[in-house]
Amino acid sequence: VGRRLKEVLPNVRIVGADPVGSVLGGGEAGALYMVEGIGYDFFPRSLDRSVVDEWVKTDDPTAFALALRLVREEAMLVGGSSGSAMQAALKVAETAPEGSRIVVILADNIRNYMTKFLDPDWMAEKGFPDPLA
Repeated sequence: VGRRLKEVLPNVRIVGADPVGSVLGGGEAGALYMVEGIGYDFFPRSLDRSVVDEWVKTDDPTAFALALRLVREEAMLVGGSSGSAMQAALKVAETAPEGSRIVVILADNIRNYMTKFLDPDWMAEKGFPDPLA
């Protein structure tokens, strides 16, 4: 997707969201993260790192809180990695020039997370703050 976007829009910046503990965006592997579907402790062959202009490190509490906001406030049935993508987008927006367009790809759905971050007991058991508090 990033490669094609750069072909069509040469000035586009591709920003990757990567959880703390993953090596994709730099840093050491190690810290456990609960957001599923993103981050690795190795570099997949399918990843062309030269396409990514910037990596934003994300954290589980913020990612899950943002995913829950998307579910509750926007009726978007997304998972935790979409919360990570939103966290990265909001970070980029802090310093983006006025009038910038920021497009976020929300590449997961809620189906696999019904007993995870959507469940207040699971969130409490894992030590995450109540996003509604």
